[in-house]
Amino acid sequence: MSQLSGRSAIVTGGGRGIGAATARALAALGAKVTVFARTGAELERVAADGAALAVQGDVSREEDVARLVAAHARAFGPCDVLVNNAGILERGRVEVLPPASWRRVLEVNLTGAYLCSRAVVPEMRRRRRGRIVNVASISGTLGSPEASAYNASKWGLIGFTKSLAEELRGDGVQVMSVSPGSVDTAMLKKTPFAPAMTADDVAKVIAWCAAEAPDAITGSNVEVFG
Repeated sequence: MSQLSGRSAIVTGGGRGIGAATARALAALGAKVTVFARTGAELERVAADGAALAVQGDVSREEDVARLVAAHARAFGPCDVLVNNAGILERGRVEVLPPASWRRVLEVNLTGAYLCSRAVVPEMRRRRRGRIVNVASISGTLGSPEASAYNASKWGLIGFTKSLAEELRGDGVQVMSVSPGSVDTAMLKKTPFAPAMTADDVAKVIAWCAAEAPDAITGSNVEVFG
């Protein structure tokens, strides 16, 4: 049997890049996968390529997250694996970055992970089974110019991962983050950095965390810097 046979997974930001690659990787391991993102056309392509269900919405909207989890439960039952991958980048020096852009980056990249985790944790805890993988970044371990909001969100996401792991320790639910370096995605093209790996490279690590990583890894930040 495949490693995730009989299990189900939700992947946010699943329309392209790391999210789409992760959906394919989890489906290949036997999981029934729901992909979630704001762009419907991209989601449908991913669903046709291996994911089982596409749900359109915004991770920063509590009502959209509730609709996502309900749709997933109707189709596949409770969520076994949550991959919080949704993320956006707004570049600009602090003195010129609009406050609305700062807030939007943190709402999507950090609050979105909190809302999605909050929605699935009670059932995971009740069943004493589940994995949450948060897609952070090398930017969550360093500083870089014109990326203060993005970097702050990823530093925060790693901290959120470690705190949630402690809250769930002993409940059968593991939480970890994966921090890639420069990945060949549309987001990277907005930066001055050259790609050091593919989305499929990162998806393999996320899938390992979801399916094979020992329980003792909970709370860890798995670095994939290429």
